[in-house]
Amino acid sequence: MLNIQQIFCSNGSAFVLLLIVLLSSYRMFSHKLLDSKLIIIMIVTALTQCLLETITYLIDGMVAPGHHKFLIFLNVMLYIGNALFAFTSTIYVDYKLFGDIKRLKRRGRILIIPAMLIVFLSIINLFTPVFFSIDELTCIYQRTDLYFIPNIVVCLYLLYGTVLVYKYRNKVGKYLFLPAVIFLIPIIIGAVLDFLFYGLAFKQMGIAIALTSIYINVQKEISCIDSLSGLHTRQYMINCYTAAMKRSKSEESLVGILLDVDKFKLINDTYGHLAGDDAIHSIGQILLNTVPKDAMAVRFAGDEFMVIKKYISEKDVQDLLSSIYSATEKYNATQNKPYTLHFSAGYSIFNKQKDTIEAFLGRMDNAMYDEKNTK
Repeated sequence: MLNIQQIFCSNGSAFVLLLIVLLSSYRMFSHKLLDSKLIIIMIVTALTQCLLETITYLIDGMVAPGHHKFLIFLNVMLYIGNALFAFTSTIYVDYKLFGDIKRLKRRGRILIIPAMLIVFLSIINLFTPVFFSIDELTCIYQRTDLYFIPNIVVCLYLLYGTVLVYKYRNKVGKYLFLPAVIFLIPIIIGAVLDFLFYGLAFKQMGIAIALTSIYINVQKEISCIDSLSGLHTRQYMINCYTAAMKRSKSEESLVGILLDVDKFKLINDTYGHLAGDDAIHSIGQILLNTVPKDAMAVRFAGDEFMVIKKYISEKDVQDLLSSIYSATEKYNATQNKPYTLHFSAGYSIFNKQKDTIEAFLGRMDNAMYDEKNTK
């Protein structure tokens, strides 16, 4: 049995929330980053779904000329929209994890198959019942025995995204792992409740909450994550470690490793700034995949990067440097880029009892330039 008041309240709240997020995200239209495009697509799709679902619930059972075909059309659009939203959300999670367009194209060709199957079967539903039927005399919506198929497809998309995030949680760190989980959970809960209790609209509210969480975390990401490299920003690193050292009562020391890309200007001048941007992005991926979980990788300046971690021993520092160099050489050998990447490095130990941040950074900088000049 339909609860019209609950449906209006739930979908109305979801619509208003999504509209606020959309209007607050107008700056995303000003650039062409894929993740921003995907967010906008998801918001617009969810807004449309809110309207369509509310209308279908409102006119369900109303007998009037043309209502039968109109209801079938609206419900078909709902099924198509749900499948495409689930597919888009999965693509978004994959891109945020890996930032790899080529990987996305390869995976996307496979991932889109279930969504296209639902789209195809939904179009058939315009002519003969597949997922639902609308009684010609009463104009009442009824689920068929195949209703579970689109719901399973949506759940599989969400499950794929969840498994992907969990599997690569060490790669992305808390700054992406928790937002991705927070994004998926309300959608999953809403989808399950909608499947179990027809007539109580929960799914759109779950989607609205999920997209709002994305918007909040995008704003947070802008302030602490460098968009090109995917690493933490310099100011975020300084704020974090200044606060951490103030809270710490022990005499633990930190080690900072400053990495400067050798002849980076030559990459820009020879191959263009797009190649330079690609190199910065690649360095970010190398560091994200190489530095341990207890370390922070930072884009310190234009072509300078930093790794900060708890100081254990000289050998630990050398082992980390060796891992970074090995990963870089592997990149040079396997990626078939027109340029090669090489670093000059310098490191310094920070002791909270004796040091200032400025002195700590200065020693790193001097050590790095000593190695660069030696080369």
